[in-house]
Amino acid sequence: MKSRTRIPAAFAVFACIGALAAPAFAADETVTLRWASFVSPMGATNRLVIPEWKEKIEAASEGTLKIEHYPGGTLGKSPLQQLSMVESGVADIAEVVVAYTPGRFPELAVFETPFLVENNLEAGLAAYKMYEKGLLSDFDDLMLVGIIISGPYGLALNEPLTGPEALEGKRIRAGGPAQTAIVEAMGATPIGNVPAPQIAENISRGLLDGALMAPANLYTFRIADAAFHHNWDVKFGSVAVIFPMRRDKYESLPPKAKAAFDEFTGEYLARKMGEAMDRLEAESKAKIRADDRQTVHEWDDATIAKVREAVAPVTAEWDKPNENGVNVYEEAQKAIEEARGSM
Repeated sequence: MKSRTRIPAAFAVFACIGALAAPAFAADETVTLRWASFVSPMGATNRLVIPEWKEKIEAASEGTLKIEHYPGGTLGKSPLQQLSMVESGVADIAEVVVAYTPGRFPELAVFETPFLVENNLEAGLAAYKMYEKGLLSDFDDLMLVGIIISGPYGLALNEPLTGPEALEGKRIRAGGPAQTAIVEAMGATPIGNVPAPQIAENISRGLLDGALMAPANLYTFRIADAAFHHNWDVKFGSVAVIFPMRRDKYESLPPKAKAAFDEFTGEYLARKMGEAMDRLEAESKAKIRADDRQTVHEWDDATIAKVREAVAPVTAEWDKPNENGVNVYEEAQKAIEEARGSM
């Protein structure tokens, strides 16, 4: 007959409690996430959104989540490497300019078309609605923590912008395929592969004559220190900036941390980011108008109509079904109307 070891009752109770406590301890473990941004700490998101958001989401997680914020490229300076930093685990969340990731997230380039959106808030909310509807590709392994549709872009030039003819032959920085087509339609020469932080230096060195740029970022990237002539009458499209996180990282979060993420990311963060960009745009425009070195050139309705006609083919390229039978431009318009109804 085999002998059996008798476990004291008190020890047995302790062992059971320990077995039950292990998962609870894991569930209450603090997870640290690294948020990376190549943009200056004074950029809209880094200055106006992340500090408050960090406090809210950490408090909601009840100690299971800690956000480490790395602005100014402290985890990686190249804007071109931000997505790979997330995918490789160098950062958990990063600020990714979609135009710097050719071939990825192609539907978001629809927001680069001219005259589509009026402000950052409606554009960001619309883009997130398209994400929720499954209209954006390349998110199988990524979740969208937040999104900015930066713009609408205006013109910044180192010479007077008296009219569209002022752009003829000028070297203008363009941030993606649609912007490239817009610049060409305006009679200028598009210059690509110039990350936003390098635009001002290239203008100062005479390598660029100007750039299409969101007014909110004219000071963020010091463009207002190199180009002193501006036009904001024409809506030269917007550029998508996504804040992705690996889906498996999200799924591995403790329940309370995941619940906090569900509450304070997605549409919530898209709204906060859009509001911050619109606020920074208003500040930037006011600062430029108050600066004696700067000139804001205003074009009349007839001139704007000519520009619309010139860039219409850019929109036409999008306003048709894609290879999947989806008219992404029409879907974007629907999402924008939905967004306007929720503002």
